[in-house]
Amino acid sequence: MFAGSRFCARCGAEATREAEDDASPMDCPRCAEPLQALRLGPTAVRECAACGGLWMDPDVLQKLCDAREAHAGVISALEGRTPTRSVAQDTVRYIPCPRCKKLMNRVNFAHSSGVVVDVCKNDGVWLDRGELQRIVGFVEQGGMTTAREHEKDQLADERRRLDAAKATSMIDLNTYRDLTVGAAPRVSATGSPVERLLWDALGLFTRP
Repeated sequence: MFAGSRFCARCGAEATREAEDDASPMDCPRCAEPLQALRLGPTAVRECAACGGLWMDPDVLQKLCDAREAHAGVISALEGRTPTRSVAQDTVRYIPCPRCKKLMNRVNFAHSSGVVVDVCKNDGVWLDRGELQRIVGFVEQGGMTTAREHEKDQLADERRRLDAAKATSMIDLNTYRDLTVGAAPRVSATGSPVERLLWDALGLFTRP
């Protein structure tokens, strides 16, 4: 093959994809077809040839997002794949993990990308056809940086709310102590019903 060629002129094989030994076969969670252990450029993944879905470890997805120099090759290779069947994307369907068979969680990648992926916290991440391209596009547009800044702002806001709640609770505690310790104020029975109920609840109501 010539350097830079995407396909072999003799057999049609893709230059950026090569099959690997599959020691632990798994089935596609969407269409139950066997997943193929493949290498997509520098990245080891499993692909369903039927629906085009991808299964990978979270660390692999993280490395792929960080390796921007490999994005073009990965996208080119994915675009060259044609699935043999069309699978309707059900946004509310929870699918099982190909490894442990437990239902996976649906997570918005980076909390703000709009790409909802299926995640098994113990085993890996499932990406439907086209979702990896959308994630790569999100990263290329600076989405990860924006997401991290947004998370920092959220943490700062939460810290301010906690500090404010703590200060309010201390004020309420001090007020209660002022009312119940020492010379507590007294009210007469001629106050409003709400006021009498309040003071009676604190044990400070005096009847004439």
